[in-house]
Amino acid sequence: TTLQQWLADDRFTHTHLTVLTHHATTPTPDLAHAAIWGLTRSAQTEHPDRITLLDTDTTATTAAAGLHPIPDPTTLTRHPQLAWHNNTLTTPRLTPTTSTNTRTGTSTSTGIEPQPNTFDPNGTVLITGGTGTLGALLARHLVTHHHVRHLHLTSRRGPNAPGATQLHNDLTTLGATVTITATDTTNPHTLKTLLTTLTTNPHPLTAIIHTAGTLNDALLTHQTPHHLTHTLTPKADTAHHLHHLTNQLKTPLTHFILYSSAAGHLGNTGQANYAAANTFLDALATHRHTHNQPATSLAWGLWHTTSEMTQHMSATDALVLARNGVLPMSEEEGLALFDQAIVSGEPVVVPAPINMSQVRARLEAGDAVSPLLQGLVK
Repeated sequence: TTLQQWLADDRFTHTHLTVLTHHATTPTPDLAHAAIWGLTRSAQTEHPDRITLLDTDTTATTAAAGLHPIPDPTTLTRHPQLAWHNNTLTTPRLTPTTSTNTRTGTSTSTGIEPQPNTFDPNGTVLITGGTGTLGALLARHLVTHHHVRHLHLTSRRGPNAPGATQLHNDLTTLGATVTITATDTTNPHTLKTLLTTLTTNPHPLTAIIHTAGTLNDALLTHQTPHHLTHTLTPKADTAHHLHHLTNQLKTPLTHFILYSSAAGHLGNTGQANYAAANTFLDALATHRHTHNQPATSLAWGLWHTTSEMTQHMSATDALVLARNGVLPMSEEEGLALFDQAIVSGEPVVVPAPINMSQVRARLEAGDAVSPLLQGLVK
């Protein structure tokens, strides 16, 4: 890519690059440009003080014609992430919550009081990645706390996935009717067949929770098209298919929930591809929300529970996250945040315990801190 070439070229070692996007962060986002933001945030982490992201609410044509001039270039080198919307320059920030865990001093909720359950007990909930660690955890939670009685869980291995039989038995014992299938949700034809079946069964599809995903980490300068495809396809492509197919089938959904990751906002080192996939999901939720369709993208922080996607993490990786103020959450914390986030009314929520004291200390010491976290402590 152009960004990789620029980073690898010694001639540009002491230059500063501005990556210009259009409608990546507006209420009507361009999904491809939104993915660029996630990818570039990781590049910024890997190459501090060399790259600025600038999003405009213009088109490439009008910007090139000078009809909507961009800000003073000297401003761009002082701020890593900026939005030039309605001729106003702003810096994207996370909005702090109002609820704080007094024991740890970390943010642990969306600040929204839980509302009465809104899952239809007569409808079916589809969970992609449903036999994975987080998918299985959520399935049990939906049955025990949200009175969901009909579940369809998909994954690559379906009933042959580790723990799938036990999960099926546990959910059945709790009173739920459960179907587990090996479904390639990245294939739109296969997915359409499944959605058509679910939409027309006696307990029609009323909610979708997309938890599927995979990692393929490497520094951006070493990533190949395979790294991008391997990570974007199960997460971003599947979400896009679910969005278009349920619209096409006119499926009356009450929930369309996407499991995203804070990596897309914080720009984790070695995860530019994963960050891109997740900011795509966040933008898709924003798009649906703007068009009055149900949508919530949960940009999760780090779970304490080890999953297939996090088992590769070393103690050093966890230490780096903690040093940046991101703490692992327990299953109980995570599920409580899920309950609060889905009734928040916001299209994108970042459920993550953040150690405000640690973020503040790093800022005061002059250490690099994610631009989005800086707004939480000011």
